[in-house]
Amino acid sequence: MKKLEEIPKKEVFNVPEGYFDKLPGIIQARVTAPDKRIFIRPAFSFTLRYALPVIVIFTLGIFWFVRQGETATAESILATIETEDLVAYLYSSDLTTDELLDNVSLDTYDANKIEEAVFALDLNTDKKYEEILDEIDLNNL
Repeated sequence: MKKLEEIPKKEVFNVPEGYFDKLPGIIQARVTAPDKRIFIRPAFSFTLRYALPVIVIFTLGIFWFVRQGETATAESILATIETEDLVAYLYSSDLTTDELLDNVSLDTYDANKIEEAVFALDLNTDKKYEEILDEIDLNNL
């Protein structure tokens, strides 16, 4: 094996004369030279970076708290169901009128409205009851 002293020395790289004398001046000139590139951020950059996420979070928070304040009541849920669907459900269920009335609590307003609806019916007409029943479509109840 060869020793380091036995390997011949060759100059592989050529350096121009005075390169290392001029090098500190070149580096210093580049470091202290003002940056000629002007970097201007667009105005919407600030908006997109900071204001837009804040607005989105704020809007979502408002919708969240508004939805939390709304509580679904039985009346609001029943108001969304068609009357025909409710009647069809009651006819198809095994729930009797007595069981239904046991579970329903009526206040005076509801009782007065039912009473007005019942007494507003005019059953003393010249039509016979059979003609009235013929007018009622039993399939749509």
